[in-house]
Amino acid sequence: MAHLLLFLLGSFQVTLAEEPVTNFESDKVRALLAYLAVEADQPHRRDSLVGLLWPDWPDRAARTNLRNALANLRGVISDRDATPPFLLITRETIQFNTASDAEVDVRAFAKLLEPTASPQQAIRQLEEAVALYRGNFLEGFYLKGSAAFEDWCSLMRERLQRQALTAFGRLAGYYQQRGEY
Repeated sequence: MAHLLLFLLGSFQVTLAEEPVTNFESDKVRALLAYLAVEADQPHRRDSLVGLLWPDWPDRAARTNLRNALANLRGVISDRDATPPFLLITRETIQFNTASDAEVDVRAFAKLLEPTASPQQAIRQLEEAVALYRGNFLEGFYLKGSAAFEDWCSLMRERLQRQALTAFGRLAGYYQQRGEY
C-alpha cells in the first residue's frame, strides 16, 4: 500500500511511497487536494467545490474543470490503486478518506494540540506539534481567480498560526520554569 503524506504547513508538498508528487496539472488540482484533506470531516458537494475553485466560470465549464482536476488528482496520487482509496467519490460529493493510508500535517498538528491527562504527555505532544509547524499554512501558495479559496486559506492560516504561537508560548513557559533556556 502506498503511503500518502501531505505537507501543508509551510510550502505545499506531497509524497507518495516516499517519492515527491509533482505532476499536478495545475494549482487548482493542488488546491482541491489541500481543501479536501483539511476539510475531511464531511463530504463536499461538487457544486460547492466548483464555486470554491471556479467561481466566475459558466456552470458547465466549471463542472468540466472539476471533473478534469479530479481525474488528474486521482492519477497523481494513485487513488485507483489505493486500498482503501484516498478519495471517496459519488456523483454528488467528494471527500478525503481519513481511513486511507494518508497523513496530513494539519490534521496531525490539530490532534497533537488536543488536551491530555498527563502533563509530561502534553509537553511531548506540544514538542511534536511545533516540529510539524514548518511555516504558515500553504505558504507562498496563491490561487488566482478564487477569492473564496483564498478567504478559506487566510482563515486557516490565521487559526493555525494562533495555535502554533500558543503552543510555542506554552513550551517556552515550561522550559523557563525548569531553567532550561
